[in-house]
Amino acid sequence: MRFYLVLLVAASAVCPALAQSFQKHHITGGLGAAMPRDELNNYYQNAFSWTLGYGYRPVSFFQIDFGYDGAYNAARVNDFYDSPAFGAIRIRDFQHYLPVGGRVVLPLADGKAEIYGGGGGAYMRYSEGLRQPSDFYRVDCPVCNARDGFGYYALAGANVAVTSSQRLRLGVTTKMYKGTTDGLSVGIIPAAKTKDRWVNVYFHLTLSL
Repeated sequence: MRFYLVLLVAASAVCPALAQSFQKHHITGGLGAAMPRDELNNYYQNAFSWTLGYGYRPVSFFQIDFGYDGAYNAARVNDFYDSPAFGAIRIRDFQHYLPVGGRVVLPLADGKAEIYGGGGGAYMRYSEGLRQPSDFYRVDCPVCNARDGFGYYALAGANVAVTSSQRLRLGVTTKMYKGTTDGLSVGIIPAAKTKDRWVNVYFHLTLSL
């Protein structure tokens, strides 16, 4: 929290000069890793992850964020469903995170670089699904499980402009998700309420408009 307050004070001091030139809309996509912590560390493994997000800046130093993060095979599910039409179809597991919040942004070097921190609320869902046999057919999975819950997230990161217009930026962001999930067992996690924490790291590109 102290880090975010320092960012807010610093951004408030340096941003008036940039107030006429900042972009309001920011679309981000990237790849990285999702790393389970706390209770989840006993059940899940580090997994490939991806991120998509949209941010709106009403002022140059504050951004409202909406996003989706996903991960694959953290639960190490390796089961199969015997479909009458297609035979054995593999069951895969996915982790989904829906963060909604905001961030304080500190522009540096006339806006060529930025550092930021923030947080908000988050919905988390872990689910199983079939590897569909064809793009033209969809097979339902009566044996696939899911669990979900709510919590919060915090983030910190930095980016640097890679074009002279500062509309394309390359960056890195770390997100920490913390909350509880409940429901059926996905992987070896028990079918009970658990206290979950994830540390997700992403390298990403942002298009600013």
